Amino acid sequence: MKQILLILPILLIFDISKAEVTLKAKSQEEKDLGCISLLKLASEKSKIAGEMIKYEKLKKLQKSFLEKYEVNFFSENDIQSKLDEHNLKIKEKGQKYINKNLQKCGLK
Repeated sequence: MKQILLILPILLIFDISKAEVTLKAKSQEEKDLGCISLLKLASEKSKIAGEMIKYEKLKKLQKSFLEKYEVNFFSENDIQSKLDEHNLKIKEKGQKYINKNLQKCGLK
């Protein structure tokens, strides 16, 4: 009985920490939506800057993310919300934010 009482708190702590890790993890759909919206922003900036090779590369990568999902899987509100979030972070951190996160999305 004493052994059970000693092991029980350890198991409880392990279970609680496991739940916290799960809550902090983003779903794949969230990550992909973040990449799709960032690629959309970056491609628009490239097009405006006249960097058509980079624009095509970004659009191709964006298309590869979108092909994983059904048409209109992400609502316009979801995309716009993520775009607004990215724009806010770009204002705070600048081009460094875009470059770092484009690499996370698979841009080489």
